[in-house]
Amino acid sequence: MASLFSRRSAAVFAAALCITQLVLAQSPAPLAPASAPAPAVAPSGSLIAQPMAPEQFAACVQQLGDLTGSAGRPLAREDFLRIATAARYDDRVRQSLLVQAGEPTFWWDELAATTDDDRVRDGQRILASNLATLQRIEAQFGIPKGIVVAIYGIETNFGPSQGRIPVLDSTLTLACLRPCPPERATACISRERAYAAVRLLRDRKVRAENWQGSWAGAFGRTQFVPDSFEQLGVDFDGDGVADIVNSEADSWATTANHLRTRGGWLPGVPVYMEVTIPKEQQAAFAATGKSIRLPAQARKLSEWVAMGWTGFAADGQPAPLQAAGDPEVYPFLPVGLPGPAFLVSRNFNTIYRYNNSERYVMEVALLATRIAGGPGFFTPWPTDDPGLTRAQVRELQAWLQQRGHSLVQPDGVMGRHTRDAIAAERAAKGLTPERRAGQRTMQLLMQP
Repeated sequence: MASLFSRRSAAVFAAALCITQLVLAQSPAPLAPASAPAPAVAPSGSLIAQPMAPEQFAACVQQLGDLTGSAGRPLAREDFLRIATAARYDDRVRQSLLVQAGEPTFWWDELAATTDDDRVRDGQRILASNLATLQRIEAQFGIPKGIVVAIYGIETNFGPSQGRIPVLDSTLTLACLRPCPPERATACISRERAYAAVRLLRDRKVRAENWQGSWAGAFGRTQFVPDSFEQLGVDFDGDGVADIVNSEADSWATTANHLRTRGGWLPGVPVYMEVTIPKEQQAAFAATGKSIRLPAQARKLSEWVAMGWTGFAADGQPAPLQAAGDPEVYPFLPVGLPGPAFLVSRNFNTIYRYNNSERYVMEVALLATRIAGGPGFFTPWPTDDPGLTRAQVRELQAWLQQRGHSLVQPDGVMGRHTRDAIAAERAAKGLTPERRAGQRTMQLLMQP
């Protein structure tokens, strides 16, 4: 595509980008997370305010070709342009970046959906049917098999939800929508991800015909972005190719390799321990509207015990806190008090490096706990309208369809059309104008 436009066109477009690039400039990030974090709300006036014209995208690809000297790994300009000019701008990337700031996203909604009974049962089935392979991966990399299976479940629902956007298209579109200063000599996230995608195709480490993934370029069964996969991909099934699209074994081993290589794992230490904080210390953890995570306050578990912090037994009764080796742990309160409180270990940080999201870490850790037969959280969330499981969302969606909301599909995902329909039905019932439904709201909406 870029070959249809002159170098002068590329230069004109590059100049037009400069002002925006000063705002959107990204800090160097030599180590990308494995999978992509949730999109952020777009700044007004940015490149993602409207679709990019074909000639703009083509000029951007040309500009990226001129900057291959900054790539973190060798990439010739000729190789880049030979492969990259086959890419197409995909507006789904821009739309994913334009997440509405007002859309409610509560901890109790996300964990109710991502760690529901259906996913727990599916995870237990995956674990049982692949036990020998997962045990070998655990022995080689030192990462608990339950954590690997939980990541598999959270990332792609154990395989089928790998994404539908061509990775070359998504990474180049993202690099053009989130440009880095062209004068920067070091690699930066969006540009390096696009270069890595081209290198994977150049080196035939992926197959172009079925290389699809998320809006941010994450692909495969455990959703690796190209720059992380390029460095950490593992051929565990012995066929000579690290294939995280088709091979579960390669996907699991690649995930374990990331957790070991970029995080370090403390064997036998839980990711989290739910705790009760002594009353005289609770004021320091009052809700502020943000999560409270205090790694600077890490200390030995025995020191927290000496301060009066207690844990829970499997039946929910108070119990002493204990873990092998008396590890260092620190407080983490997702919503402050009142609400669940935890002491988390270095293993929390390790999963966080896989996907830079506190919710993601707790989804993975809680799902792994439940797959192993352990309990959920004992402390209730501070809400009178707890979140819905995917089965409950599907039930609500079927009812919304019956109410005439034809765009709603019973897929168990609380997407835009479902939220639009919920808002309309809430208004019809005289409820507060929100685009969310929990267990109590669902009953109110569906009652005659």
